[in-house]
Amino acid sequence: MKAQIFSVGTEILLGNITDTNSKFIGQKLTEYGIDVYKMVTIGDNFDRLYQAMKNAYGKVDYIFVTGGLGPTEDDISKEVAIKVIGKENQVEIDKKSKERIERYFSNNKKAIEVNLKQAKFPKGAIILDNDKGTAPGCIMGDKTKIILLPGPPREMEYMFENKLSSYLKKDAIIKSKNLRIGLLGEWDMANRIDLSSTNPTISPYFDNEGGFLRITAKAKSEKEADFLLNEKEKEVKNIFGNLFISDDGLRKEETLINLLKERNEKVSTCESITGGLIASSIIDISGASEVIEESYITYSDKIKEKILNVSRETLEKYSAVSVECANEMVEGLYKITNSSLCIGSTGYAHKGEVILAIKYKNQKVIKKFQFSADRNKARLFAKNRALDLAIIIMRGKYEDNIDI
Repeated sequence: MKAQIFSVGTEILLGNITDTNSKFIGQKLTEYGIDVYKMVTIGDNFDRLYQAMKNAYGKVDYIFVTGGLGPTEDDISKEVAIKVIGKENQVEIDKKSKERIERYFSNNKKAIEVNLKQAKFPKGAIILDNDKGTAPGCIMGDKTKIILLPGPPREMEYMFENKLSSYLKKDAIIKSKNLRIGLLGEWDMANRIDLSSTNPTISPYFDNEGGFLRITAKAKSEKEADFLLNEKEKEVKNIFGNLFISDDGLRKEETLINLLKERNEKVSTCESITGGLIASSIIDISGASEVIEESYITYSDKIKEKILNVSRETLEKYSAVSVECANEMVEGLYKITNSSLCIGSTGYAHKGEVILAIKYKNQKVIKKFQFSADRNKARLFAKNRALDLAIIIMRGKYEDNIDI
C-alpha cells in the first residue's frame, strides 16, 4: 500500500506555523505498513493543489490532505478533492454534519450560513465526525482514497486515532514491534539488514536514545501477525547478535535498572564529558533509587585527582582525555563505592571524542568513540553508548572484537 501526504496552507510555506501533521501521519502509516512516497506542502491555491492531487490520484492507494477544510474562501481542500474525483455535480449536504453546525452556532445565524460549507460532501463519501472542532473530515474516491483531515493538530490527531485508524486497518490485523539496537549509528544499523522485505516491513529509526528497527506485520489474524513478527525478530537478533538491546519498548535506562534490580546490584558514575547526563537519565526513571549508589561530576583535573585518585603523572603524561585516565577514573570510583557497576566518561565534547570506561565486577571495558556532532549531541551519544555497553557487559555478551 502506498500513500502521499499533502499539507495545505500558505501559513506553512511562510514559516508562520510548523507542519507537525505530516510527521504524525507518516509515523502512523509506517506502523500500519503503508509506505509514504511523498510529503508535499502547498499554499491556498486551487489550481496548484488540484494539479498536485490530480497527478497523485491513481498512482497511490491513499492521498492524505490536512488543512483547508474551514468555512472561508481560502479553505479549498474539499472542493479540489471533489473536482479530482469528478463529482462536482454530486455534492449534497450531510444532515448530521449540518445539525452539528447548527447546534455549535445556535446563537449566531450568520455563522451557521458561513459554516454550512463544512457540511457539504460528494455523494458516497465516508464522513469523519470532528468531536474537537467544526470541520468534519471525509474519505472519497475510487481508485485512490482521498482522506481529508482538519488542519489543527489537536483535531487531526484525535480524528485519525478515533475515526480513521479502524478504516485503515479494516482489511487486516497490523502489528508492530520496535527492536532497540545498541552501539550503532543509523547508517551502520540500516546497512546490516535487508530493508526490502514487504511483509513484515522493516524500517530503521534513530531517536534520542539511539537506533531501533520497527517491524510491521500485516495479516488476517493475530496469530499470523505474531508469527510473522517473531520470525523476523529472530532474523534481526541473529544479524545483530550482542548488539541487540531490547524488544519490549523500554528505554535503555529502564532495561539497565531492571537488570540491576534482578541482581540486587548498584551502579555509580563518574562523569567528565557527560557532566552527569548518564546518572540523570537513570534517575529520570521510577525505581532508580533502588539501584543508584553515588554519582560524581569530575570535570576538572583537580577533582579527578581529589575524588577519584587519578594520578598527576597520568594526567601530565597522557592527559585527562585518554584511556589511561578513564581507567584510573573508573577504578577510583570502584574503590570509593564498591558498586557492582561503575561507569566513567571523559572526552572532548567539541571534537566529538569520547572515552568510556565500564567496570562490572571483575570485567572492565574501555572504549573510544568519535562522533561527528556538536558538543551537546556528542554528549547525548556518549550517554547512549555508555548505557549500551553497560547492558551488554552485564548480560555477559561483550567481546573485545564486538562488531561496531
